[in-house]
Amino acid sequence: MTEEAPIDNKRRRIAAADGSQQEVRCLTDLPSGILAHAASFLAEPSRILFTVALDRNSAVSPNERSSAIVGNEWSILDFGGIEKKLAVKLSDDDVEKVLLCIDAVNKVKRLKLTNCVNITGVGLEPMRGSIIIEQIDLSLVGEHQNPKKYYPEPPISCNHVIPILDSIIATEGCALRHVQFTFVWLQEPSIDSEFHQFIQRYNQMWANREEVSCLECNENLPYIPGNEWIDTNTRSPDYGMQCNTCYGCFKHSCYDCKIEVCLTCLRDYCDECTKMSDCRSCENSHCNDCCEHECHQLILGLTGVAVKNAVTGIPAMIVCCDGFYKENSVTTSY
Repeated sequence: MTEEAPIDNKRRRIAAADGSQQEVRCLTDLPSGILAHAASFLAEPSRILFTVALDRNSAVSPNERSSAIVGNEWSILDFGGIEKKLAVKLSDDDVEKVLLCIDAVNKVKRLKLTNCVNITGVGLEPMRGSIIIEQIDLSLVGEHQNPKKYYPEPPISCNHVIPILDSIIATEGCALRHVQFTFVWLQEPSIDSEFHQFIQRYNQMWANREEVSCLECNENLPYIPGNEWIDTNTRSPDYGMQCNTCYGCFKHSCYDCKIEVCLTCLRDYCDECTKMSDCRSCENSHCNDCCEHECHQLILGLTGVAVKNAVTGIPAMIVCCDGFYKENSVTTSY
C-alpha cells in the first residue's frame, strides 16, 4: 500500500521587497507592486474602485499602497471608463470614495459623471471649493450621446449639487470654464428656481473675468444679449446650455467661425475637435459620431418590412436625432 504524502498546511509565502518571506492569506497581503501591476490592466476609474475595495480606509486616508495602485495623474476623471452596467449601479457613497481616494479636489481638472444615473449628487462633496477644476459634466451621458434619452429621470438633485458648484465659483482663482448640466434640470425652466439663480451667479463669475474674444474674427463673446455664457432665457431652446465654448478644448469662438452646436448631444465643438454634418433627414447640424450612432438608426416599417429607397435599395426610413421618424422622398415597400 502506497503511503500518502503528508498534507501541507503551510500558507503560501512570497518574497517581500527586502527578500524576506511573507505570508499571503488574502489579496491584501500581496505587495503593493504586485497589486499595482494587476490594476494596471484595468480602466483608470476601475483602478480606484479596486483600491477602495481592497481598503475602505484608503478613501479617507490615502496610503502608500493606494497611491501605488491609482497613481498621481488624475487631471481627467471620466466614469465612462467603467463598464456601463457597473457605472449605473454606483451610489453617491461610491463616487465620494473615488474622489477622496485620488484627492480629486487638488488633482482633477475635468470631471465627467458618465452613466452615473443612480446618484443624487451628494457624493460630489469632496469637490467643494476646488480651484483647479475646469470642466464639470453633469449630463450623465458620454460624448456624442443624446442626454434626452434617460428614463426614468435620474435622481441627481440641484439641492445637493448647486451648493458644491457655488463653493467652486466663489473661490478666488476659480478655474472653472465649462459646465454641462443634466437635461432633467433644463426641462421646466423657472426664474424662481435654485438652478436659474445659479446660472446667473455663474454668468457673473465670467463677467468678473477679462473679456473674451473669438479666436478668428476677434468679436467679443459671448453672443447672447447681456453677455451671458449660459442662456437664462426660459423661452429659449438653449436655456441652461453654455455657448461659444468648445466642449473638447474650451476654445472660444462665435458660431460663424469655428464652433457649431450639435443638436443631438447638445454640446458645442470647434472644427478642430470634431467634424459636423447636416442630418440627411432633419437637415440640422450634428457631430459625425452622433449622426452615425444616434441620428441615422434604421428601423422597420409599421408592417415589419424595411422601407427601402426605390433606386438604391438601401433602407430609407430612419430615426432622426429629434426622435421623429422621417422618410426619404423616394421610397417603396420592399
